[in-house]
Amino acid sequence: MPPAGALQFGVPPAFSHRIEVRFRDCDSFRHVNNAVYLTYFEQARIVMGETLGWRRALDEAGVSLILAHASCDYKAQLVFGDEVEIRASIVGIGRRSFTSLFDAHRVRDDALAARGRAVQVVFDYSTGKTASIPDALREKLEVMLTTAPAGA
Repeated sequence: MPPAGALQFGVPPAFSHRIEVRFRDCDSFRHVNNAVYLTYFEQARIVMGETLGWRRALDEAGVSLILAHASCDYKAQLVFGDEVEIRASIVGIGRRSFTSLFDAHRVRDDALAARGRAVQVVFDYSTGKTASIPDALREKLEVMLTTAPAGA
């Protein structure tokens, strides 16, 4: 059984985004600092949302997204000059939130460098409260929905 939070083997990611590791991403141990992986996942989320029309759906409904949870499990090192591919999937959609999983793969050998999970919540800044996922966004998320293993 795959570890909790893993993308199910054989299920292709719904979206992928490549990032080149910059010198500033690395720490004194010459590998990517642990906090940077969350930034890589954030960048993939933003590009995914822009590419797939999430922002328009949110803007039309007058709401936004906030991050309620982020986690990362580290598997292998990335170093300056590596290219990393962030593979993202939507694995759960609730009434007000949805869950994404991210696998960061080192492109040169396809090694899994890190695995992340994020929960995003629809938020209405005018009321200061969470809101239901707009139908237009829900439709876009459902197209990307993949199956996560038990415990994810």
